[in-house]
Amino acid sequence: MSQTIEGARFWAIALGILSIAYLSQLTLQSAPRQLTVAIFNTCLVFGHALWLIGAWHFVHTPPSTKKILILIAPVLVMSLFFTFILPDRPSRLLVIGIWLLLVRAHYGWVLWQHAKHDKNEYIAVKITVAVVLLELVLTSIYTLYGAFGALPSIGEQFSWVGGYTWLVALIGIVAGIPLLMLLSAGRFVRKLEYAAHHDELTDLLNRRGLSRYLGNIMPLSQRKCHSLSVIMIDVDHFKKINDQFGHQTGDIILTHIGNELKATMRASDLVVRWGGEEFCIVLFDTPPAHTLQLSEKIRSSFSQSIEKIKPEIGEVTLSAGIAYTDSVSQQAFEASQIHADKALYQAKNNGRNRSEVYHIEDT
Repeated sequence: MSQTIEGARFWAIALGILSIAYLSQLTLQSAPRQLTVAIFNTCLVFGHALWLIGAWHFVHTPPSTKKILILIAPVLVMSLFFTFILPDRPSRLLVIGIWLLLVRAHYGWVLWQHAKHDKNEYIAVKITVAVVLLELVLTSIYTLYGAFGALPSIGEQFSWVGGYTWLVALIGIVAGIPLLMLLSAGRFVRKLEYAAHHDELTDLLNRRGLSRYLGNIMPLSQRKCHSLSVIMIDVDHFKKINDQFGHQTGDIILTHIGNELKATMRASDLVVRWGGEEFCIVLFDTPPAHTLQLSEKIRSSFSQSIEKIKPEIGEVTLSAGIAYTDSVSQQAFEASQIHADKALYQAKNNGRNRSEVYHIEDT
């Protein structure tokens, strides 16, 4: 999953590093104080930085190397400076505390903004943000106590500020594992579902996706729409192009058709890669004359634009078949698709590079 879901790998590494940070305070009691402080703070900085970087990747805004350096380098250098060069615990706690507040607040904000786009992730993110807000409150108090030197070192005496801050931080790590796994798993399932219903090359619906989409919208379409049109489109002499120029050129042509169709069609229209070099368009409430005009526009626009992209191929044309029905149902679509396919073959037989409309008397 970490190779497929953006951010999951960073989150996994961050959880591991933060676990090392808190374990080091419990297992390195006999080590020199400066060493344990340096290990803890370094792990703390890298762990929380990676947690934020993972969130950036998760919402598809991966940071640049420069942004990562700005995030990590200054606070790490200042932390080590106030540990080894000029030992000053209040200054060190103030620097790291302010940095943690900014990083955790930004982490919560990034996820909260993204969560509005998905219902399932919203629940997990609300819990995550609640934990982050609690962390922010206690970290603020911890930072103020530390800045004024009122915070005892770990192991010297109990401090409710330090104790509760540690407890909430550990809860954040423990709760963060299932929450981040839930976010990653939800994204993973949606990617699988999307891949199952879309064509990988053109990013259009495939047949399975069309069937599912029609099943979802057909009840509403039957109430609001009064007609249905189907356009079947096919690339002329596609096998010859593949044989002469290679399959990579063929893929470029198919991808370009997909882009042209997505740019031309309305949001309510359904565009499908039917198979191979064949595409299917489903339109609601579009008269036959307008459907024919649209088909001709698609063919003309494609031939002109592909000539600019791949001039060495020469002219690449499309043939189209059109069918229309004044009934809106799954059965009406299936019948119209068959009729449009027959009209497409008629266009092929009539010389290609044209659109043909199916008529009942053609059968």
